[in-house]
Amino acid sequence: MKRKFIAAMATATLISLTAGCANDPNRTVEERQTERNVVTGLAALGGALAANALGVDNNLGKVAVGALAGYTARQVYGDVQAGTASDPNTDVSAVKIDGQEYVQVEVKDVNFRSGSAQLEPYELSRLKPVLDTLQRHPNTRVYVEGHTDSDGSKAYNQQLSENRAKNVAFHLMDNGISRDRIVTYGYGEDRPIASNTTAEGKRMNRRVTFLISEI
Repeated sequence: MKRKFIAAMATATLISLTAGCANDPNRTVEERQTERNVVTGLAALGGALAANALGVDNNLGKVAVGALAGYTARQVYGDVQAGTASDPNTDVSAVKIDGQEYVQVEVKDVNFRSGSAQLEPYELSRLKPVLDTLQRHPNTRVYVEGHTDSDGSKAYNQQLSENRAKNVAFHLMDNGISRDRIVTYGYGEDRPIASNTTAEGKRMNRRVTFLISEI
């Protein structure tokens, strides 16, 4: 199904990469960065989706799973849910915005260290249910959202959040997900899910979230 995307948000980034480097796991992040052409300002979801589904209020637009009409959305939800059924630290929800259906995934215990855009291998392995679902459903697109705590300047945190989303996107691409199916967003410190007045709250805010839709 064809979707219309507009360049509505300056922080939206559509990931592209030069030929031949997507599947080389031995390259450092710095080397990958020099070989990827990150085009900013593209593939934004538009005002309603960006405001409602991508972090402003995670409760807006949520629907009962049974209300999902699309076959792909139901299958994606079922696959992620099955892969995380015994995991209390992963939230999977159905989101419907302007008639379009999405599956939102948040892995609560995958958190970045302060000031870092890197995840450890064991943390990346926790994203396997998302990766497996994307591999099983090639007609889907995934939006990767990066977030930070409030330490540091807003400009620093904005860049850090973008780098977090990009590095997770690189992990998906290194595991066979086409660059054309991935869009990254950085929200800096503006979308906290916990208080930044405690160490635990800050840890929870250093995260990425996923939104999966049919292409």
